[in-house]
Amino acid sequence: MDIFSTEKRSEIMSSIRSSGTSPEKRLYKIVRQALGRRRRIDQNIRTLPGQPDILIPSLQLVIFADGCFYHGCPNHGHDPKSNKKYWVPKLARNRERDKAAHRELKKLGFEIWRVWECALKGKRLTRTAKRLQQKLYDKTTTFHNLKAE
Repeated sequence: MDIFSTEKRSEIMSSIRSSGTSPEKRLYKIVRQALGRRRRIDQNIRTLPGQPDILIPSLQLVIFADGCFYHGCPNHGHDPKSNKKYWVPKLARNRERDKAAHRELKKLGFEIWRVWECALKGKRLTRTAKRLQQKLYDKTTTFHNLKAE
């Protein structure tokens, strides 16, 4: 059972934004620090399937900052405690929509990275930042070497 009244829960849920979230901002900061100013980085691309949180056009790379609850994090995603008739199908549709968007992005030639919200918080943030920076370094180095050949 929910600890909040229906009205209070509605107010809380309506305050949750789909873009410009704290995890997205942290992710963007990590990517910008890794790539510096030498590459264009776009945010919240509405013209691409799934509306990626980050697009790096020169690398054909999109990155999503996925919320644990809304996208079904294997470690922190959970079934809602109230209004299950609404939430269970909604969350299932979110996951199916994510899969469809990823298929479309792959067809368009994009590489797709997903970063869970929980990896962008607390003690895990530093480790996630290091791993992402290393992956971006490896990707830019490989991509640059491929272009030079």
